[in-house]
Amino acid sequence: MATNREATAGTESRVMPGLIRDGHCPSPREIVLVDARKVFDFCTQEDLLERCFNIQGLGEGATILSCRITQISCEEAADRQPVNNGKDGRAIVSIQITLRLQLMVRPSATAQPILVERTITFPKQVVLCAPEGTDVTCDVEGSCICTVQPGAAQGEPNVCCTIQLCTVLTVTADVKLLVPAFGSVLPRRCPSAASPAGCPPDVEPCDPPVRFATRQRDRHRDHDCDCGCG
Repeated sequence: MATNREATAGTESRVMPGLIRDGHCPSPREIVLVDARKVFDFCTQEDLLERCFNIQGLGEGATILSCRITQISCEEAADRQPVNNGKDGRAIVSIQITLRLQLMVRPSATAQPILVERTITFPKQVVLCAPEGTDVTCDVEGSCICTVQPGAAQGEPNVCCTIQLCTVLTVTADVKLLVPAFGSVLPRRCPSAASPAGCPPDVEPCDPPVRFATRQRDRHRDHDCDCGCG
């Protein structure tokens, strides 16, 4: 049976990185102080927006051929508001998402398509585990679809877009941690390109990354993941 230990000269064995194969971790050799980037909160939210605006010069048979988001930025927009007087580190965090939409528009049934761009801002608030000294970052992905509103009066919004966003929020800070350690890591012998199995072939196969089962991932996707301190 494969283990996390490799025999060395004498009676001492060295702990090797990898999956825990014998059901438990070996005893640590020391406790070390390390600088680390600690994650205090990590959550996602989905938003569905509808924004309408006016595009001049649209006539009979005007259509929106395509819509895509060319630029997304996200930043913390206001001071945090502590929850429960800040006793547990939670706070209401205000962020602002700015989107750049690029629309390919055919102004009329016989006209050539034109490119139209619009900037949309979307403020939102979430409750995060964000004690003083932490940084909040967000990563946003999205898609859009737009349609012409044929009954719009002159000067009124005549194009409406539905925008679907997925926002990933992360709260982090630099901290110093005490961590049990098993010793220093020495490089392993790399297999030759001429003999990938090793020479002699004693290299164990790589363990695949751990992935959520599809059913479990879909179950998490089905309900809104509230951001908070758990």
